[in-house]
Amino acid sequence: MHRALESEDIIYAVLEHVKSSAKDLVNVAMTCSTLAGPALDILWSEQSSLAPLIMCLPQDTWEVAEDQTIDISREPAPTEWERLRMNASRVRRLLIHGFSSVLPTKPHLSLSGRALQRIFERFPPATLFPNLCVLDFRAVFDLPECSSKFLLLRQFMSPGLEVLMFDVPGGVPTYEVEQLLDALPAEAYGLRQLSISAGRGTTFTVPPSFGKLPKLITLTIHGVDVCLTRQTITNIQQAQCLQTLTLALHGTSYDAGGMPFELHNLKYLCLFGGSLSQSTHFLRQIIARQLSYVNIAYSEPASPTEIAAFMESLSTSCQTFGSLKQICMFDASHVDNNELVIPLPSEIFRPLLKFSNLLSVKFIGIGNYNLDDRFIDDVAVAWPDIQELKFASRRCSSCTVTFTAMMSLASRCRSLHTLHLTLDATQPTTAPRAPDGTEELWPMQTALHKLHLGESEVSYCARVPYFLTEVFPNLSKFKWYDSLRDSDYDLFVQSALEEVWQQLKVLWNLADDDSGEEWEEDSDDDDWR
Repeated sequence: MHRALESEDIIYAVLEHVKSSAKDLVNVAMTCSTLAGPALDILWSEQSSLAPLIMCLPQDTWEVAEDQTIDISREPAPTEWERLRMNASRVRRLLIHGFSSVLPTKPHLSLSGRALQRIFERFPPATLFPNLCVLDFRAVFDLPECSSKFLLLRQFMSPGLEVLMFDVPGGVPTYEVEQLLDALPAEAYGLRQLSISAGRGTTFTVPPSFGKLPKLITLTIHGVDVCLTRQTITNIQQAQCLQTLTLALHGTSYDAGGMPFELHNLKYLCLFGGSLSQSTHFLRQIIARQLSYVNIAYSEPASPTEIAAFMESLSTSCQTFGSLKQICMFDASHVDNNELVIPLPSEIFRPLLKFSNLLSVKFIGIGNYNLDDRFIDDVAVAWPDIQELKFASRRCSSCTVTFTAMMSLASRCRSLHTLHLTLDATQPTTAPRAPDGTEELWPMQTALHKLHLGESEVSYCARVPYFLTEVFPNLSKFKWYDSLRDSDYDLFVQSALEEVWQQLKVLWNLADDDSGEEWEEDSDDDDWR
């Protein structure tokens, strides 16, 4: 054996180059005993189901049924069971969305209830997976009858577990869920991330025991009753190291009053509710001075009054205005009625100008924007380091922001790389003037490379292609909305924008290249995540 193989650092450095290929790892493992252990550790480290464990047994011990579940056909010998146990001890991550390195061609296979029962009768879960640090319980039980096996989850608890994700199936008694959560500080006190998803109609109380998880920094709960929000926040507040909080809110919101609770270390907040008022109600209950990222989504259209209330609540909750870096609001409702108008003038968004360090501001489909030049000018002053700005609408936006104001904003914000804004570019563009009165271009801005003009109106006199080409040399993605309606006016607007695009291609010497015409990789519908 070469002396280089005596160094674990060298071995793992070599394996880094082959770890993406299960076949290569198997070949390396068969090379010599020194390489076998590290290669098999990598091969088994992440699995998406327990099926590969059964399939490492002799083939006459298991069989695949028509429903793609694997069952035990004969009792394995003790030495055969030992092979399964050894491979299970190498598993560190069980993730339903993970890639099964041992079974890459059939990731949909799962174990039957009988096979799972037989394995766990012989090996208790905590013993079978002594090195498990990430567990998505769906990778163990993703079966219709899993509600009856929910309590088995507790047998996976260990001090080494760092990430735990599980669903609460319908029919599981509330007290069983609360007992499990109460046991976490004693049985899984090393948890850093916890994600709980309750089935429809299932509610439970967030326990104060989260405060006894000293390493918990990320908490996700789907199924929080807004009526219980104050008690919920009281208990969440006990997790003093919490930095990321994601909640799906249910129930009817109301303002109960009382002093807001301070979440001292919270940096990332994601809220999803049926109505925007649920998220507003939650914000009114907290103070988060370190909050940097806010993502809000709701499934019912919000009125201008509700949107204005949310903006004010955000300003109150984030009392340290320099901390907030990103705001994203997403209306996830289905726009079936084009006649529904949600007018959103600039004044509704003005409370956000207090946040001086914003890098990303995205409003996706929340209403009919009616912004003005004064607001756009103030944005350039308030958010000098803005990198991404989107006022994307699924409903008609008013074209009151001039092309001149947009050019001023984009050239002054030197880091702006993505802009989505509906404009009025039907009047001559007022370019900057030198002291002698001659026309000057805006300072060249090299960051902007994605521009979406929504339903902007343009005309030749605005010289849109000329200014875009001269001021934004790296602009490579130019897009607009396809007609939301089929009126002659909409077709006229779309035709004018297509003409701008054709002129841009000529100026870029891309007459035969359509590479910039699409913007698929940045769909507005993907902004909620």
